[in-house]
Amino acid sequence: MKSPAQTAFTTGDDYRDRVLWQIGHCLRKGCVICIQHAEQMSPRYTKWRVWGTPRCYGGDPQRLYNEIDRCREEHGDHHIRLEIEDFSFHSRFSFVVHQPQPAF
Repeated sequence: MKSPAQTAFTTGDDYRDRVLWQIGHCLRKGCVICIQHAEQMSPRYTKWRVWGTPRCYGGDPQRLYNEIDRCREEHGDHHIRLEIEDFSFHSRFSFVVHQPQPAF
């Protein structure tokens, strides 16, 4: 069995399934999820703006996906990420769920 560190940079459907499973797991646990967006991402500093109010979404992934879609509709040219906070373990992680298409 691979450790999370060994599989952290895989791509494709397997990675997507793991991310969706993790989001569902966090929702079932009642973790607080914050949707954030930023015009540009920088390796040193990115100013993320909060979309809506951080919440637990009642354990319903569809409510979260709908909120992400609404943010994407209004800020389609921004990067969008989820920041998930689990107070039971005093931990926080985040990942990008939308990247804008590059302009040519």
